[in-house]
Amino acid sequence: MDTRTTNVQDTTSRSIQVAGMYRQNRCYSCMSPMYEEFFKNGLDRFFTPPKNFSYQCDEPMNPESMHLVSCRTICLTVQQDLYVMGQPTGKRLFMRGCALTLARRGLNNHTLSMFDRYDICREMSAADLFRHDRADSQRVRVCSCLGDRCNGSLSGCRAPDMVVLLTVIIACLILRRVVSASWCQGT
Repeated sequence: MDTRTTNVQDTTSRSIQVAGMYRQNRCYSCMSPMYEEFFKNGLDRFFTPPKNFSYQCDEPMNPESMHLVSCRTICLTVQQDLYVMGQPTGKRLFMRGCALTLARRGLNNHTLSMFDRYDICREMSAADLFRHDRADSQRVRVCSCLGDRCNGSLSGCRAPDMVVLLTVIIACLILRRVVSASWCQGT
């Protein structure tokens, strides 16, 4: 293993530490049922079959009867808009699983290291996410999280955006008050 690979793996092996002990988190392992037909036609060469093919995997997810997989790193939810003959159908397909095992060839290291640092959602091309010889440039929405069963919802990924927005607004209000107070004292 070369040092480049080692360094990337070190940055992507973030684990949960509880009371001085490390424990593995668990991720939901499922895909929208339409993927099951694709698996029968060769998609299993690129992706690890999930524990469930079910509409319960779609958003909003119903975790009842959904199986889990142990994961040493982050959990992912990949959302793909379904197009037919270049036209959007309005249907979305979902993949949920562990970042290390979702794709057979893994994820691109630069992409995985970006998702490893924060619980975030991003739109990106499938080619930038997956290590496939002929990866498609179709856009997908990818949400990452670290925590036991954290990939059960996309809504948790939007929370940090709201926190950042509120922090900026509060900082602006405080700055405005400080500037206003110092200006009034100076006149």
